[in-house]
Amino acid sequence: MKARTMGRLTYRYLSGRPLTGRAGYPYRRRGRGRLTGWQRQIIRVGVPTAGGLVAALPQQTLTAAGTVAAVALWRGRCRLVRRRFHAEYIAPTLAAITPPLGLQTGVRLHVDPSLGNLTPRLAKPLSPAETALRLWYGEHVEPVLRWLPDHAQRALWTVQRHARPVTSRMEVFRRPADPDAGPRIELTVDTPYLTKEQRQLVSSVIGSKIPVSDLVESWHQVGPRVRATWTVRKRPPAAVGHDQVAAQLPRLAEWEFYLGQGAGDVPVVISLRDDSPHIAESAGSGAGKSVLAQLVAVQVLRRGGRVTILDRKGSHRWALGQPGVDYCTRPAQMHTALLRLAELADERNTLALHEADDWDPGPRELVICEEMNATIGQLANYWADVRDKGEPKRSPAVSALADLLFMGRSAKVNVLAIAQMLTARAIGGPEARENFGIRLLARYTANNWKMLVPEAAMPRASRTLGRWQCVIGGQATEVQVAYLTTAQARALSKASADPDTALSRDVPGDGDMMTLRDAVDAGVLPWSYEAAKKRLQRRVGTAPTPVGKRGTADLYARADLAAWVASSRAEAAAR
Repeated sequence: MKARTMGRLTYRYLSGRPLTGRAGYPYRRRGRGRLTGWQRQIIRVGVPTAGGLVAALPQQTLTAAGTVAAVALWRGRCRLVRRRFHAEYIAPTLAAITPPLGLQTGVRLHVDPSLGNLTPRLAKPLSPAETALRLWYGEHVEPVLRWLPDHAQRALWTVQRHARPVTSRMEVFRRPADPDAGPRIELTVDTPYLTKEQRQLVSSVIGSKIPVSDLVESWHQVGPRVRATWTVRKRPPAAVGHDQVAAQLPRLAEWEFYLGQGAGDVPVVISLRDDSPHIAESAGSGAGKSVLAQLVAVQVLRRGGRVTILDRKGSHRWALGQPGVDYCTRPAQMHTALLRLAELADERNTLALHEADDWDPGPRELVICEEMNATIGQLANYWADVRDKGEPKRSPAVSALADLLFMGRSAKVNVLAIAQMLTARAIGGPEARENFGIRLLARYTANNWKMLVPEAAMPRASRTLGRWQCVIGGQATEVQVAYLTTAQARALSKASADPDTALSRDVPGDGDMMTLRDAVDAGVLPWSYEAAKKRLQRRVGTAPTPVGKRGTADLYARADLAAWVASSRAEAAAR
């Protein structure tokens, strides 16, 4: 009897069941007790085992116990952070989403902790003592702890670099990475469909409860469940320059124009044949409207076309004296140029009636209208002053511009209109404005976006210089527009037998002899042209001596200019 009782107690003890044999204490669930059966089993078996190990192997056991305790503390801290993260973001968001959807269950939300700065937001401010302790740790302890891992990592990088010729051959077996992989928010709803109002409500709740800005939203309603994801918007590169332009020009057709690089460093190209014959730019002052117009004009000139610039304020000095450019700065010049272009377009369209469908009417003509809000008014005022009695009250130049907008595609006469606020009145009416199928916006306001591209979702305006939104057919594409210096623009605008070949030796100022203005444009001198002239007059630093003439301008040796910059900086540092 006693042997049977001892066996029963031993079995209950080792299996984690209550020693009294009472029911209601399952092995995998908690039941009536505070612990599950397997937790009681671990305690009953583990504690005596640990005691025996401590008695038999005290040193080794204490080391292992310290390691286990450290791991347990680290895991406990991670678990605490996850609980705080869930309580701060996920639980309140689900509580706000579930009732309006009419679902009590079946709504699951995943928020990646590495998204934005969600996890750092949970940290409490440090006291001065904690700040000082962390600073001391970072200066004295962490360098010692990281010495071996850092050197091991550098050795691994060295091995990878030397093995790259061999490992690169294995790239064909590597599966392509998911382009959308990364931190995200995922929502799954166990319902086959959500209405537009419900989706908008969910988006509003996500944007309000989870403080991460500039997310890209996508909905998938195919199948028995609705899935939504929010990912971080990919950005274009911070700067695009001459090298990218020179690399892209040989790949483009005559009617295609390179603007810059988009998200993922993908080239952004527009087509004046397939997308739209005319381009509209709308941006605030200093956003780079003239830089973008310069980039398009350079490509037209490179291919043997002509450019007419209507610019009262002189924003395109790079084009002065350039072959193929008609630079109009006075209302009378603008009036005459527009009438000539309208006559040319009408003549080309008349000839096209009797030619084949693929007939080429001739070189492309690009009309750049700077500050349309003021240009239209100047043309109207000019016509009011010079018109004779009996002539129409409306300016013929304004009518000619409207005609170009309606018949420019087949005649290869394209208009690039620039304005801070491209209203219908500024362009000659709402019908004329509809001819601009390519619309480029930067530093826009909500009113400007809704007026020009109401069919496209408005992203947040960027403060990065040269960052534009290219909207075609209601689809907005973010692009970092390529920037060209004056010297680079003049060099690339030279038409040649192979117009898509851009040579660096064509850039003025890249040789040994250059004028002061060429040195400023080429970046040899870090000052503006006026500042460089004043420094030269005041003999600041080791001023260079002219070694020749180009027209009336003095020529300087590139090495002398570089030495001048170095000596000026040395004098400034000595002060």
